[in-house]
Amino acid sequence: MNTILMITSQLRTRFRRLPSRKGFGLNEVIGIAAGIIIAVVVVIPGLQGFAGNILNNLTNWWNNMAANVFATP
Repeated sequence: MNTILMITSQLRTRFRRLPSRKGFGLNEVIGIAAGIIIAVVVVIPGLQGFAGNILNNLTNWWNNMAANVFATP
């Protein structure tokens, strides 16, 4: 019986030394929010310019192709 009490007391002291997990979820939420804010501020305006350039180039390409394919003599 004495050895069981000694083992349980040793386990209790080991588990007390483990770090607390309080606030772990909050840190994840803050990290995700920061990532979204950075994406909105930095990435999305760059993608808008990139998409605008692609659309302009495709419009020019289509106009040239349409002029060549559907050319009227």
